[in-house]
Amino acid sequence: MIETLQGLMGDYGAIAVAIGCLLEGETAILLGVFAVHRGMFPLEAVMIAAVVGTMIGDNICFHIGRRMGRPALDRRPGWQPKIARVEGLLERHGAPVMIGFRFLYGLRYVTPFLLGSLGISPLRFFCFATLGTLIWVGTITFIGVHLAGAVDVALNHIQEVEKVLVAVVLVGGAIAVGYYRMRRNTTS
Repeated sequence: MIETLQGLMGDYGAIAVAIGCLLEGETAILLGVFAVHRGMFPLEAVMIAAVVGTMIGDNICFHIGRRMGRPALDRRPGWQPKIARVEGLLERHGAPVMIGFRFLYGLRYVTPFLLGSLGISPLRFFCFATLGTLIWVGTITFIGVHLAGAVDVALNHIQEVEKVLVAVVLVGGAIAVGYYRMRRNTTS
């Protein structure tokens, strides 16, 4: 699995991070930081790609919401609890929600769609979303940089444990086969 992900990062680099941020941002950024830790490309490339991918995704959702409006939201019953949660947060906190919605699990795509349907100015959304994206990318990258070393150590440890487990299985298998053959020879 790790080799496959490293291969994607090696083949597509920061573009993979940008596309990943359209779909699942945290994972894409953390994989990008891990690739940086392995020397595949610079950290700045991951950060720029994450910002660009996130901004594209947020603005697409915002403009779809702006174009389709509230009726489109009403036709999605599965979104209703999330919409109610976002509306409540917007009523209580306003701008901080528009800046920090990426940090609210499960609300990343609903929030820009809802903001677009509420008639928020595209320029206002863009400014708040840009600020929020910069904070979010910086935070996730910071966490990733500090976790990358620990993950690398853990993966190396797992590889060592796997070698021991393979040896134990092979020795155990050889003993079992030997015991089986010995028992079969004594009963014949």
